Amino acid sequence: MDVGCYGHSVAIGLADGALIEEFEIDHSPEGFCHFFGRIARQEAKYDLPVSVAMEGYNGYARPLDRLVRLKNYRLFNINNVKLARFKEIFPGAAKTDRIDARKGLELFQLQDFLPAAKGVLQEVAATSEENALLKRLTRRRRRLVEERARVLNIMQADLQAVSPGLLGITGDASNVWFLRLITSTDSLEKLSRLRRSTLLKIRSVGRKYAEVIQAWQKRAHFSDEVDYVGEMI
Repeated sequence: MDVGCYGHSVAIGLADGALIEEFEIDHSPEGFCHFFGRIARQEAKYDLPVSVAMEGYNGYARPLDRLVRLKNYRLFNINNVKLARFKEIFPGAAKTDRIDARKGLELFQLQDFLPAAKGVLQEVAATSEENALLKRLTRRRRRLVEERARVLNIMQADLQAVSPGLLGITGDASNVWFLRLITSTDSLEKLSRLRRSTLLKIRSVGRKYAEVIQAWQKRAHFSDEVDYVGEMI
């Protein structure tokens, strides 16, 4: 199966690589039912165990991968990096979803005889509910960390563009006191006019950072983009 965001390409075949049928399914409950119905018919016809290989990324295989496991079918992940190397050694027709789905059948046939194909198919072992939860939480945390870093990088670039020197008052743009400072007004330019008494009312600023801010205010400079870029920040 070649996994996509909204739909998946499926190729059903035998262990010798023979292609039986090809079809497309939507990523929906109806599509999943259609998928398992087609497999069940072929399973009954050939009386053979079922193995499912999925090529995909970004989590688009969920929850279909779990449904496959619930059917007690063997589940394999197609390693995209190793698959790319395999295609370099054995180039074929231009990439399409259907061709990629057929490639999974070829790998089942070749993995025991061709070193380049070995390791492309990686069996997904059954895991406990606790491990599945831990894996999901770990993946989510990693994405949040990456998203935080991306947003901070954009913010720092914009700050350097509209107010050179403002970013220099903090060693880390993610410092809570700094974030509360730049969000304490509806305009970055107003930061240069805040009184000490107002600064001290901003949570986490305190006397130490108030002095740092006041030192910056004396040399504060803003570019002509500040009116519209400041709102983006």
